Amino acid sequence: MGHHEHSSHPDNKPEECSVCFNDYDDNQLRPRNLPCGHTFCSQCINNAIKNGQLSCPSCRGQHAATASTQFPISYAVEAFVRKLKNTQLTTEEVVPAKHYEGPARGISKTLRSLVQEQKSIISSLITSCEEVLSQLGEYRGQLGDWKTHHLQLQDRLYALVEQNTSAMKLLELEDTSVVDMTTQGEEGKTQLQAMLGSLDTVNTPQEVGTTIDTADGCKMKVEDWLRKCQELFPDVNTVHTSVKVQDTIREALEMMTTETGATADPVHLVDSASTINVCVGNDRCRRPSGRPWR
Repeated sequence: MGHHEHSSHPDNKPEECSVCFNDYDDNQLRPRNLPCGHTFCSQCINNAIKNGQLSCPSCRGQHAATASTQFPISYAVEAFVRKLKNTQLTTEEVVPAKHYEGPARGISKTLRSLVQEQKSIISSLITSCEEVLSQLGEYRGQLGDWKTHHLQLQDRLYALVEQNTSAMKLLELEDTSVVDMTTQGEEGKTQLQAMLGSLDTVNTPQEVGTTIDTADGCKMKVEDWLRKCQELFPDVNTVHTSVKVQDTIREALEMMTTETGATADPVHLVDSASTINVCVGNDRCRRPSGRPWR
């Protein structure tokens, strides 16, 4: 946003530096061109150089620099300033001096100073806006990354839930099978107990033969049941799947409980290295408190 403020300035008053608002001269305030195409006075360029780098006040372009003398003088601007001064002198000669009680622009030095002060404050605020907007952009990128991570975690959680459901289905089938076999076993046991009673009451050779035949059938059925129980239970696949899924989910839950603490701290928009200076009306700057944004 800041570059709109500065870039519109040269169109209105190309004779003055858009940073300090002083008219260019042929000494400390000589106009110089930066590689990005913007022009400022030598003094403001020197002031803006930090650690061998110059950040253009208009477009924030970065240029390697140690002194303003590295950048070429804008002779076109100097010629324009000279022409402008000559025009003002000529105009002052033609028009009576009484019309020029204040500066040529029609406002007093005090008001001009107030205007410049306001422009300076607004420019600082625009720079602060740009810094915070840049940080908000970065923060939004982080939020996007976190949303992606959540979706990935959700997919993994769904996979765990599906594994759990499959294991439970296997257990249900096994349980139904055990119930069926239990019913069969109880019936066989009841029949064997009835056979014992019958054998106690046999009186004739015919009854003995019939009862023993029936008892043989019962015994074979129960022996077959015993063999099936030993072969079928426990089902190795069901038990192995259940144990494996339980362990996997327990581990996942333990990891979740231990990891939550690591990411529970609130995220600060501004770290210690880059602080936001918010300028208030009297051109003094205050730093926001360290509390996280809400």
